[in-house]
Formats: sequence, C-alpha cells, structure tokens
Amino acid sequence: MKWVLYNLTTTTSSGGVEMSVWALGRELARRGHQVTIYGGASPRSLPSWAGELEMLTFPYRRREEFPNLGSRAIKFMERLSFARRALPELRRRGFERLLVFKPFDLGPALWARRGTRGKVGFLSGGTETYPGLAWLARRLDYLGSVSAFNAGQIAGVMGRHPQVNHLGVDPELFRPVPPDRELAARCGLASGDEILVTAVRLVALKGVQRAIRALAALAEARPGLKLLVAGEGPYRPELERLAAELGLAGRVCFTGFLDPARLAGFYALGQVAVFPSMGEEALGLSIAEAMACGLPVAASRLGGVPEVVGDLGALVPPKDDQALARAINELLGDPEQRSELSRRGRERVLREFSWSACAERLERGLA
Repeated sequence: MKWVLYNLTTTTSSGGVEMSVWALGRELARRGHQVTIYGGASPRSLPSWAGELEMLTFPYRRREEFPNLGSRAIKFMERLSFARRALPELRRRGFERLLVFKPFDLGPALWARRGTRGKVGFLSGGTETYPGLAWLARRLDYLGSVSAFNAGQIAGVMGRHPQVNHLGVDPELFRPVPPDRELAARCGLASGDEILVTAVRLVALKGVQRAIRALAALAEARPGLKLLVAGEGPYRPELERLAAELGLAGRVCFTGFLDPARLAGFYALGQVAVFPSMGEEALGLSIAEAMACGLPVAASRLGGVPEVVGDLGALVPPKDDQALARAINELLGDPEQRSELSRRGRERVLREFSWSACAERLERGLA
C-alpha cells in the first residue's frame, strides 16, 4: 500500500515528533508498504537510516518571516506555505494512506484526498487548536493520539474521541550496549564519575535547567557527579550560561545532536537518565528509549509520562529542583534498586511500546 507521512519538520528539526515519523515510516516499510516522507527543504543532517525511505522535500517560508500575529497564526502560515508547494506533487503522485501529525495540516490533507479513494489519518501529540478544527477532524478516516492523557485533552476539541496509539521504541537501536568512548573522552569523563544523562530538544519546557539546578544541589555531596546533555535547540546558550553561573561548566557537557544510532552508547555512559519536563508531555518517548537501554529514570509527573514510567522510575513534581535532586540521590545511592529498575523498565518498554504494534494499529485504523 502507498503511504505518505506528511510533516514539514521531519526534515528540518530533530524533536520527538520528527524522530517518530522516521521510525514509523521505517516500520511501515518493513511491513511491506511503499512509504514516502514529505518534509521541508533543509540542509540539516538526517538520521543515518533515513535513506531507507523515499523522501521529498519542498521549500517553505519560515514562521519567523511572517508578521508576528501570534504563535498559532505564524505556525499556520508556515504550514500553508509548505502545503502550497507540496500538495501539487502529492496530488500528482497519489496516495492510498496519508498520515499527518500536526493539526495545521488537516485542511491541506483533506483537500489532497478530494476525488481520490485515499484515506487520511491524524496522529495527535499535542493540543494546538483553531476555529474549524472539529469540523475537519470529523472528516478524517482515522483520529489517533499518542497517549490516553492526550486523547482526553483533545476529545472535546475534536468532536470525537481519538484511539490511543502509543508510539514505539526500536529495540535494535535502543538496547544495552557498551559506552560510547569517544563521547566519554569528549566530555572529560573519568573513572569513578557518576553520570546523569538526558537526550531532549533544547527548549525551556524540557526542563534541562532543572537538571542543572539539581546537579548544583548535589555537587558538594557528590563531587564526581556530572550531567551529559544530548540534543540541539535554541535554549542551549541559556543552559550553558546557567551551568557557568552555578560553577558547573566543567560538570555539564553538551554533545549536540546525536544520530539515533548513537544514543544507546550515550545512555550507556550514565547511571540515571533525567527528564524534568515542565510542559505537558503527550507521552515522553525519549524516556521510553532510555528505559529500553536499561537506564532507571527520574522524570516529571505530568502529562503522559506516567503511562511510560509506571512504577518503574522516580516521578517527581515538575519545577521542584529539590525533589528531583532527592530522587537522583536515592537512585545513585542504591545500586540494587537501579539494577532492578533497569531490568524491569526495559521489559516494560519492549512489551508495551513497540513500533510494530503502533504500525499495526494504524493499519487497522485506516483499513
């Protein structure tokens, strides 16, 4: 079957949605489908296995280039500038199944379906709304959400209740492996250091600043404690300034973007993974990836995060640096607990969060 996964930022950014599109496309291709990724034109590096899929990119006008009429308005205009170039090719090439990931793409996707026998689905991972969204949602062939939490958030707005479809983790990429020695050397790690790790997009809502403040609270009691941060984003300069202000510049290492194939070796450097988000995470797929690599996690108790962690990690109130520090300290001080959480956490992720199951639910939903 001919599938199109349509999302501007898949090729222009490296957040959770973007990595999910690549992974889902890969899984659908493995299941025998013809998969094409539609994304925005960009010079940035793509995942090493992006070449396994057909990819079409189109120029677009970046949101910063529009008059600032509000965040929703400029996002909408950015997406429309992309649609204006992508939709003629989408119509010309045709599709049998079209899946979008942002509510701003519903109108263009449904327009592309006109006069065809194709079906359109939307897999939600957020709460952005605009007038007429419910009218569009009722015309979809499939409405899904990445978590029960997000499904509850958008059910009323959409005028129908979404099917819960948890995203997955690739067990070939995310598994216990030896530590990445090049990264260890780059970050100046020494024998006996205690390492916290996190891999997120560097924006304020991901809460990396909370992890830095928790490290500061533990710095004297644990002089070998360090934090490794993988990811890219506009908030990095502010995080670097905070680490310097707190006297932690030598104890916080920013690796920049890491290809997904390298993340398991990154996680293997750590004893605890920290995800102190301050925004309502729809799910928290990065947390599942860390757990699949055998790491115990300390994360904020919000959004869909408890659906991932269950009782196999430390869940703390968001924006509570001291609670995060206590949770980290407890995990670091109890190797037996860490070992048990490592084993059972990986089992939980492999059992409940797989791309195979996610793709199968999509196939059923768009049958």
